[in-house]
Amino acid sequence: MRQIYPAFLNKRVALALAGLLIAFLGTTSYLEKDEQRELEALFAGPYELADPKEPPYLSPPTYSLHAYATYDSISFFAAQAEDPFGQESASIQPDWIDGAGRGLLEASMQKAQRAGTVERTSATRYLYLPSVYRETPPPSLLQISYPPNNAVFPANLCAPRVDWEDPVNDLWQVTVGLSDTALQWTAIVDERSWWFPASVWDTLSREAVKKQAWIQIKGTRRSLEEGSSPPGIQASQKIYFRISAWEADNVIVYRTVVPPFNMRKTPSTYTRDIRSFEVRPFLLARDNYCYNCHTFSSKAGTSGKLGIQVRYMSPGSELPVYLGVYDIDEQRGWKAKLPFDIQMSTFMSWSPGGQFLALSANQLFVTFAPIVYETQFAGQPTSDLAIYDVDRNISYTLPGAADPEKLEILPRWSQDGQRLVYCSAPVGHHPADLRYDLYEIPFNEGKGGVPRPVAGASDNGNSNYYPRFSPDGRWMSFCQADAGILMKSSSDIYLLPASLQGAPHRLESNVEFAADSWHSWSSNSHWLVFASKRDDGIYARLYMTQIDEDGHASPAVRLPIREDPLFSFNIPEFVAQRPRIAERDLFEAVRVENQIHLVNEGTPQYP
Repeated sequence: MRQIYPAFLNKRVALALAGLLIAFLGTTSYLEKDEQRELEALFAGPYELADPKEPPYLSPPTYSLHAYATYDSISFFAAQAEDPFGQESASIQPDWIDGAGRGLLEASMQKAQRAGTVERTSATRYLYLPSVYRETPPPSLLQISYPPNNAVFPANLCAPRVDWEDPVNDLWQVTVGLSDTALQWTAIVDERSWWFPASVWDTLSREAVKKQAWIQIKGTRRSLEEGSSPPGIQASQKIYFRISAWEADNVIVYRTVVPPFNMRKTPSTYTRDIRSFEVRPFLLARDNYCYNCHTFSSKAGTSGKLGIQVRYMSPGSELPVYLGVYDIDEQRGWKAKLPFDIQMSTFMSWSPGGQFLALSANQLFVTFAPIVYETQFAGQPTSDLAIYDVDRNISYTLPGAADPEKLEILPRWSQDGQRLVYCSAPVGHHPADLRYDLYEIPFNEGKGGVPRPVAGASDNGNSNYYPRFSPDGRWMSFCQADAGILMKSSSDIYLLPASLQGAPHRLESNVEFAADSWHSWSSNSHWLVFASKRDDGIYARLYMTQIDEDGHASPAVRLPIREDPLFSFNIPEFVAQRPRIAERDLFEAVRVENQIHLVNEGTPQYP
């Protein structure tokens, strides 16, 4: 039977319960504050300032390739030869991952060998390219590993993470301050990393533009063995940083791929707003597609055109390859078949007005299985420069940049649309010995002209590739490595005046022990985003560096990510805003089932 209590009794009960709750919360709050005071007391008093010395690099691994010494480049792949890899898979050849151009590459190498222009290549050259990546021994003292000292962050970047190394302690106090002010924040953590709280980072984003901010870590031991003496306190050197007066573009469009690269990988493309941790799919591979070399005609992201290379990768298919184009203004896209025997057309670049798409046409790629994931060979037996005139629906190779004895690849338009810079190298070289030079050629309304080498980025004993002009027309950046163009551990980024006059200089944001490669300029020409393998030598992460008025780079800062994924970021493209393209609409426009749009073979002369 339900009993009814007087209202005043219910109020008494409620008041009593409320009192108990307040007392409990007050006790809990007191205990938490008491515990916080105890933890803070552990870091009070004198401390020892760690002064770590620059550690030497560990010796790189060595690989014995004596078992392959009796093979040359031809017998190594001969069907009757003993298989040095063991049993071959029926579906994938372990020696050549992408076999589309295998025969043609071998033929071009044999031709060059017979002509005496290159030496005969041993089988071991296909297996291993020495790496420049170096590890250092674990530190013996507390030190901050990220961010680097004197780092500069974009004003619109989301809150980053601080990382440090410490082989001794298990409890740390993080202190962040603003120079010449009383502003300070502290936190106590039991892990070797700490994320800036959003409120703290917002304040620093406003206040640390004209003043330097700093970070210091103190460490101590909370867990002590019985009978041991009280722990001491160690402190790291202060790391200084500031916030740039220039924002970077809000969005990066990038591709993710698990190393090593091979013909059956199906990487997807995403967008990331750097003001937050929001990642959205841009074009998903759906386990059946390989998307390459996305490029925009406008830095706005909300207008212009998109070009992207598409390969259909469904098992059992013949790997159809075609060009995908999407007009953002008209909200429509199409599949394009170019009038060339070979449809592989990578490393594209739009003219400033979006009418012409320059691309590497008649192209074949051959990729080799690596011994280490940090580096990999990619050979090109053939490649020409071509122009796709979207308005006239014609395409043609560019006169002066379609030499059958040359590999012409990676074109990039100047900001005035009057010339292109591209990479050129002789055919017939093994990828380990292939060195590209940068050349400049006039567009001349599609009639081309006589190419000329770019001083300082050609005939220098290195491979020069991936040119990119800054939007303000002041600079041209490019990569330089010991050899090759892709997945080179020795790759660094250089800067040259856009006039191509004067000596290039190596950007200060590079590291000597790992690859810094794929890169893109922000709309204001003050930021570069680039892919770097400096964290572990295998997986590329996205870093950003500020370029000042004199073309010098600040220490690079990492795009914050909550968890380090087991894949590489590559082909980053800065755009001011998230592209005005729905992922499903883009996929429907370029999916393999769609009718192909035939591009006519044309001539560059205008009527």
